[in-house]
Amino acid sequence: RTEIKEMLILVTLLLIPLGIYLYLTWHHNYWSNRGLITARPLGVLGTYPGLLTRKSNLVTDVQKIYDKYKDTHRAVGVFVTRQPQILVLDPELAHEVLVGNFRCFKDSLTSSYIKHAKWDKYAPLNPFWAAGESWRRLRTDAQAGISGHRVKQGYAIWEQGGKMLTDYMTGQVTNHGQILETRDLCFRYTAHVMADFIWGIDAGTLTRPMEQPNKMQQMASRWTSYAFYMISIFMASIVAPCFRRLLRFRFYPKETDEFFSNLTRESIEMRLKGGRDAARTDYLSHLLQLRNQKQATHDELVGHALTVLLDGYDTSGAALLHALYYLSEHPGAQQKLRMEILAGLGTEKSLDFEMLCSLTYLEQVVYESLRLSSLIPQYTKVCTYPTTIQLNEVQRLELEEGVTIMIPNYQFHHDKQYFPKPEVFRPERFDNGAYQVLMKKGIFLPFSDGPRVCMGMRLALLTLKSALAHIVSEFEVVRGKERLVPNEDAGFGIVLQGNVNLEYRRL
Repeated sequence: RTEIKEMLILVTLLLIPLGIYLYLTWHHNYWSNRGLITARPLGVLGTYPGLLTRKSNLVTDVQKIYDKYKDTHRAVGVFVTRQPQILVLDPELAHEVLVGNFRCFKDSLTSSYIKHAKWDKYAPLNPFWAAGESWRRLRTDAQAGISGHRVKQGYAIWEQGGKMLTDYMTGQVTNHGQILETRDLCFRYTAHVMADFIWGIDAGTLTRPMEQPNKMQQMASRWTSYAFYMISIFMASIVAPCFRRLLRFRFYPKETDEFFSNLTRESIEMRLKGGRDAARTDYLSHLLQLRNQKQATHDELVGHALTVLLDGYDTSGAALLHALYYLSEHPGAQQKLRMEILAGLGTEKSLDFEMLCSLTYLEQVVYESLRLSSLIPQYTKVCTYPTTIQLNEVQRLELEEGVTIMIPNYQFHHDKQYFPKPEVFRPERFDNGAYQVLMKKGIFLPFSDGPRVCMGMRLALLTLKSALAHIVSEFEVVRGKERLVPNEDAGFGIVLQGNVNLEYRRL
């Protein structure tokens, strides 16, 4: 009997890893059975081993597949551990997914995660995470507060914020020397303008520099970094989705939920008391309209506020950081930008909204910075309705509902076929309205495209342009002796890491 027990234990020990292996690799013939060329998966790790091993970045893993197949195929089959996915290789197919055939790809990969984040109070109220009709309703309500008209009406917030930014920089340069850590500088600015626009408050990031740590900046950074980190964790856990609920995965930390809930409540109470801000056009006034006209709940108002913060704080701050670094590396481009800005300044030494939007080289600098940094390196869509895609002149591929399809922005943005010498910072690439042409071809997608285009695009562009106009008109930005090279981060991107120390010489 002892020998039989030992034999059963041995067989069990052998069958368990075999069962796990079969579970993880069972689907690996999925695409070849359907006639789609398949990038060979690395056993149980799938096509992107870095998602589980954390030894490589997703951009790096995607690049290998992209380089191997892009010249001969429109798309290739891949596997995220065991889940079949399509990697788009042709920008025209990307445009078809995002725009032309949007009705069959309405949801994003992040929206498919939200059903497992049962303990999140505010993530389901953000269009970024939402799916189906919930997405459409939330986006409609949130977007009305950041329309082109309302952003123009609130322009004074950015103009005043830009002046406060340069005053802060002048104080720092005068008291502590010309070297400023630019990551902190950029996030101080975006924290300030977002706090002012969303909640109508002075966050203190530019006006109270001795306040360490600044609570608003601390909470905003913790909130966004945790959310983006959890996206990578949700993606890696696709091997065993049951663990998401078992371990109570969530996108937003509990402490930030409480902080932003209290901030929204207090800001509303302050606004309702009246005073000089009672008729102010900002996002808080929009939240009050939603409460009064659509009976929006407190939690819904917090969700909408965080929707705007997600667009306007972290990615906008990172984009500004990269733009300043690229300009420090290219003094010729910086001087050309400065001459355009100074020519547009009126007698009051300020730019009105129309003038800021009319600065063509400033726009080119912003777009080229977004291309090089590619802060959102991929978009992953979910097939929400069975459809087909054209693989070549004679072959079509049928897609089942639930299949995911990745659009590799980073690879398109750094492909010499579309951008000669892609590693070079050359804003003139976007001369003569090239942005619109490249976007419609699916080549340049810093904000995605189609009905799910980034809702905060106008907000982000205004934030970047206003900050650059104020800084470059008053300071020369100079790089240190050592050139900084973007490196892989812990999740999906290849970006500047750590402290970015630049010299700011007052003009």
